[in-house]
Amino acid sequence: MELEREPRRKPTPPKSTPARGPAPAPASQTTVTRTYTAPTEEIVMPNERTYAREVCVVQGILFLTIGLIGFVVTDLFSAHLSASHNAIHLASGALALWFGFDSERSARIYSFAFGAVYGALAILGFALGKPAMATVGHVAEDRFLWKLIPGVLEFGTADHILHTLIASAFILGAALKIKRVKRMKA
Repeated sequence: MELEREPRRKPTPPKSTPARGPAPAPASQTTVTRTYTAPTEEIVMPNERTYAREVCVVQGILFLTIGLIGFVVTDLFSAHLSASHNAIHLASGALALWFGFDSERSARIYSFAFGAVYGALAILGFALGKPAMATVGHVAEDRFLWKLIPGVLEFGTADHILHTLIASAFILGAALKIKRVKRMKA
């Protein structure tokens, strides 16, 4: 953005006027006029779409979809989907959408926080999981079954892998600070 200036002009002495009243005061200051010329190139404006916001919106839609489908298909992706697990997915999806549409800052905070929560679930699931028979969802023996609330909320190997992927997506989306821009022609 460049401002063009007009060159300074020397003050001109006042013209003589007939004796009809007091003479005008001599012009002691010069006037500088600044004009702005709009560029003829593209104008780049931020669109407020960041990766953190996009990740929140996409993950929110996925969580809501999985939460709703989970009530019908309890072993989707070989996960252990119970009614409480689906309710958690619906709440997570609604929150992700809320923060994804709110602001870039809140989307980044939510992404870091939920990435940490889902990462901790994955790590704890692999660390605390034991070979056992599941009672909800994918009813089969699982090598890393973690019965957080037996019969209500159980996480198996597939859940831990999905939690790892979810955590990675949230944290990566929050860590990238690239903003999407839209280009407009002037």
